[in-house]
Amino acid sequence: MFARVALAERPVSRRELVDELFTEANDPLGALRWCLADLRRALQDPGLLRGDFLSLARTGMTVDAWELIDGTLDPDEIGGYFLDGVSVRDAPGFETWLLLMRGHLRARSLDELRREALAPLGAGQTERSSAVAGRAAALEPLDEDAQELFLRVLVADGRSGLAALHLACCEATFAREGLGISPALRAAVRIGDDRPRGRLQAGVVASSLLRSGSDAIDAGSVDAGIETLRRAAEEATISSDQRLHIDVLMTLGAALVHATRGFDGEGAIILHRAMALARNLGDDLRVAECLRELAFIDVQAGRHTSAERAIREARTLADARGDDALIAGVLAISGMNAADQGRHGEAVAHLTRSALVAHEATRPRQEAWSLGVLARSLQLSGDLEESLAAADASIRLCERERWNAFLPWPQSWRANALLALDRHDEATEIAEKAFALACELGDPCWEGMAARSLALISLDDGNISSAQEWIDDARSRCNRIQDRYVWVSAYVDLAHIQILSHRQSPLAESLASQLHADAIRFDLPEFARWALTYRA
Repeated sequence: MFARVALAERPVSRRELVDELFTEANDPLGALRWCLADLRRALQDPGLLRGDFLSLARTGMTVDAWELIDGTLDPDEIGGYFLDGVSVRDAPGFETWLLLMRGHLRARSLDELRREALAPLGAGQTERSSAVAGRAAALEPLDEDAQELFLRVLVADGRSGLAALHLACCEATFAREGLGISPALRAAVRIGDDRPRGRLQAGVVASSLLRSGSDAIDAGSVDAGIETLRRAAEEATISSDQRLHIDVLMTLGAALVHATRGFDGEGAIILHRAMALARNLGDDLRVAECLRELAFIDVQAGRHTSAERAIREARTLADARGDDALIAGVLAISGMNAADQGRHGEAVAHLTRSALVAHEATRPRQEAWSLGVLARSLQLSGDLEESLAAADASIRLCERERWNAFLPWPQSWRANALLALDRHDEATEIAEKAFALACELGDPCWEGMAARSLALISLDDGNISSAQEWIDDARSRCNRIQDRYVWVSAYVDLAHIQILSHRQSPLAESLASQLHADAIRFDLPEFARWALTYRA
């Protein structure tokens, strides 16, 4: 009962506690009063837990779960399961809460262990990193992110043989559950390139490879560009030019995150290495740029507490240096993080300022990105006309800059706004364009968003079977990689529930329950509320 009250988002009524925990008691309210009195004696606080609505302020006592949620728990104390072994008979309401809270705290545990492993790894302290990453891998054997990080730490620590053995164990574990492992997990045991460099100095080779790799990615040859940048990083490691080394690592890390999907884990490790080097040189701008990219990775994965920590430090460094382009970028990620958690008023403020600062700093792509993400928060806040204007402005900038890589996002939000404004034909046209471009780019998130829009357009047409086909396709596309954007995945699931509800399908309730569980795990309170509405 203490845990139920301590971890509640709002005060819990006595009636709720009775319904969840004491329905089988002869005197349910009396049983509750006895337990509350016993808690007061144990905590030596006669004034605790009084009144019809019960809550515990985060003062005067230490609760490990509070510290874990806030990101202040000592990493050495993280591990295990919440209320391990506890099971209350004939209390389905409490069992449901306990299941969801275990998932949420397990996710927070993995987030904190991941952060604690990445920081020393970036600084070359592989022994500490190995111990922490190993605990994360053991805590969640079926979590690919945790397994990939442990494999990469083992390789960095010179234990490639052990990494290969662990990869085989992972493959067997996944196979027993009917799952396969991703290319990113297999690539984690990659060993450096030993090809001879000839007589050229490492710095010269690294600079040449950096240019070649960047040009290849800009030209659309992503795989070739990534491999060239990996070689550049190997050469830069043995060069004497530290700033070149940082630039190569930052370029490779950003490419792994943005130019290709499924390799965010490798990208995060490389960005941490770049950040450690930049800190040693006192290069605050490069540190802030790394933090911004790492925050972006965390937001997409639903690690909002970790993202907020990186955003705060990046914002402090960017403001101190007065770099408008960087300030615009950090504000944009801050707005994205707030929007994912349903704080759309805060998101609109950050994203509006980001777009303005980016415009003044002549950063059209950043301006387009901020306006596109702004369109989402305006729309979900009910400001359809403003959302449409932001999406249109983002689209114009993308087309002017020939930045197709981002274009499907504002196009999808434009389609959604047009559909809500009963401009059906225009919505169909732009949604089809977004889907075609997203498929050409091969981006799972954009494909899922555009297919979702087409599903809802079909639903609006009354074509339920077409809507079901589109939403099934959307779910398959946006979830086909491990490091998917969890907000987009949840948004597609929400539309699926909407379509199932129109069909009066019994599957709607089970999918709403799954969405609610995912919302709790990934800290998406807006989706938790939507899911509860559909369950009701």
